[in-house]
Amino acid sequence: MSQIGKIHAKIRPDATVLPDFASILVVDDQRFDRARLIRLIGGLEFDTHVAEADSLETMGSMLQKDKFDLILLDYNLPDGTGLQGLEAVRLDPKNRQAATIMITGDDQNEIAIEALKRGCSDYITKDDLSPAAFRRASINALQKSHLSIGIENQDSKRQKMEAVLERFSTECASEIKPVVSRMMRQMRDLREAPSLSKEQATERICRIEKSCMRLWEFLDDLERYKGTDLSHQAFSEQSAAAALGVGESHVSQQVPPVAPPPSDAPVAKPRRLTLSKNSSGKALAAKRKSARPSVFGKPRQE
Repeated sequence: MSQIGKIHAKIRPDATVLPDFASILVVDDQRFDRARLIRLIGGLEFDTHVAEADSLETMGSMLQKDKFDLILLDYNLPDGTGLQGLEAVRLDPKNRQAATIMITGDDQNEIAIEALKRGCSDYITKDDLSPAAFRRASINALQKSHLSIGIENQDSKRQKMEAVLERFSTECASEIKPVVSRMMRQMRDLREAPSLSKEQATERICRIEKSCMRLWEFLDDLERYKGTDLSHQAFSEQSAAAALGVGESHVSQQVPPVAPPPSDAPVAKPRRLTLSKNSSGKALAAKRKSARPSVFGKPRQE
């Protein structure tokens, strides 16, 4: 048995998921053919709403008024061809994702292949318009359209998420670098410890401890952040920034500008910050036990 045969053998007859409702547009210049297609539509196992068009011009008006799930296109039309109608559907913002079926003659196999290349969901020859063939083509076209819409939505969400994470990493770097730069300068100051008094040395150590505490609070905020918080946002730049608590950089308000360390200073290799997938804490704007401002510049609450 071939691989295709094995695949079909594994598919149960009841595995097909039928829609609850479909809005269908029939485009054909022959009244008899339109009536025949409408009768076949009436034999489908789900509710339908049917609209009719006898030309590309009428179809264009229908596309502007309504949104359709399935469009049946006859190839031979008085003011153009079904391929032109298919292009018009793909260019229509409201119906560009609609499932389409090209209705062709028996001697138009090349046209049917060209229609499939241009994104048509399926095709049927007029002599093969049996209830079983029409049902198969209609459900197949609707499922392809549904899958295509799902993939497009996922791609859109992924691109928006990538943009959010890119902005987030940039904001993280802008928050951490001044703190680390200050800590390195303070550590270099400790080299003068032998010539410092006990009070001066203690003061400088306290400064380092404060810088370490700020860095710790930043990492603590990251640990408390839940990646699923973004799934409830609109993924826009403003809403994502609000969810992350990094709408504007607060470094200039809280940390004085610090010159970068000299090139000969020993610098530890930075570690890449990652968000824990198993984080069960609250988001960055969650309530904190400390009353001191967080590293993101927001006041902490009791």
